Amino acid sequence: MKLLKLFIALNLSINVALFTPISAHAAPKVIEQVAAVVNNNVILESDVNDMLKTIKASADPRTLPSDKVLRKQIIDRLIVENLILQRAAKAKITISDDEITGAIDGIAAENGMTIDQLRSRLSAMGISYSTYRERIHNDMLIEQARMHEVRPRIKVSPREVEQLTKTMTNQPTNNIDVKISHILISIPEKASKQQVDSATNKAMDIINRAKNGENFAKLATSYSNDDLALKGGSMGWRKLNELPTIFEERLIRAAKGSVVGPIRSGVGIHIIKVDDTRSEAPKKITLQEVNARHILIKTNVLVTDQVAKQKLTDIRKAITSGATTFTAAAKANSEDTGSKDNGGNLGWNRPEVYDNGFKSALLQLKKGEISQPIRSSYGWHLIQLIDTRQTDGTNMVKKDQAYRLIFNRKFAEEAQVWIQEIKGDAYIKITGEGKNE
Repeated sequence: MKLLKLFIALNLSINVALFTPISAHAAPKVIEQVAAVVNNNVILESDVNDMLKTIKASADPRTLPSDKVLRKQIIDRLIVENLILQRAAKAKITISDDEITGAIDGIAAENGMTIDQLRSRLSAMGISYSTYRERIHNDMLIEQARMHEVRPRIKVSPREVEQLTKTMTNQPTNNIDVKISHILISIPEKASKQQVDSATNKAMDIINRAKNGENFAKLATSYSNDDLALKGGSMGWRKLNELPTIFEERLIRAAKGSVVGPIRSGVGIHIIKVDDTRSEAPKKITLQEVNARHILIKTNVLVTDQVAKQKLTDIRKAITSGATTFTAAAKANSEDTGSKDNGGNLGWNRPEVYDNGFKSALLQLKKGEISQPIRSSYGWHLIQLIDTRQTDGTNMVKKDQAYRLIFNRKFAEEAQVWIQEIKGDAYIKITGEGKNE
């Protein structure tokens, strides 16, 4: 995103131009035109044109509205992104070059391409690799800023998790996935009756057009006011329990191909199309648990890594030679106050509860085997695997899933409210080709 300071945009009604001095015959040279002002930043027409070119190169032409409508949606999208990037800068959120490279590597792998093949694909679409990296960088900043500001607003109570877990267990038919597309007709926070009526009429017109066979993706791209508009409103596959409650109630009996709405929420009026559905039979989930014990030596100014490692090496030799037992050595030497009096025993646990270094070493041991000294974030350890077992983890996994579903539902709702708030607090002026649209 090209962001310029506000002083560049003082003359918003004309092109930003540079005139060659002295020469009376030199024609003005147009450098840039401003598409919109967002607080102290501007969105340039080149930003809009770049995104327009990318969308038209990658989307099905049948799902796209006219360039005029598409430009309006692009400007709206860029305004929101610009506002979020400003919040990211204020929060001092940064993304490293290595993180960007890693993200691009992942995108290439996910699409079955090498980086060179991805570069070629981008080139064929008329997109430079540096522009693409900047796009990924901004996307990552936007996601981090969204999490930074919205996540603290989300509260999930144990009672909510318990209730949803019970529902998922007792009513397996609710374990439904839906593939949906979405249109939001936004309504201002303190809307007048006229604004609400206008939005409702607009939504009903869209619903009727969709039910009469018009392409829903094209309608979404033309009219939706959320950040999925430029993707044809596609939300992809979602768990029914993950969706806002007002959606879930209307979709639980909706057949494939149904257009559902209007649905009123605090941010506007929603229209949903059910693109597909699928359900899963309940599955029993088994989890591995390990029973282990350890001896911990912490490092400090006097006890270096080398000293701690050597001490544990000597203790291991004493145990394996029979000079002492693991229990006695743990009681005499371990600095883990929670387990030393119990001979270092940690009890039955899932491997995932341990530090990565500890877990990795533990999972390589055979029953009864003692590890070599290993390093974790807590210090140096000797680990002995006492036993392993498989347990029924269905309820535990369901609780984890229930928490994520509730969190995702609340996050989606709150994120939309947050976007309306930051737009309401901002100075936004659309200029150029988009000002009358």
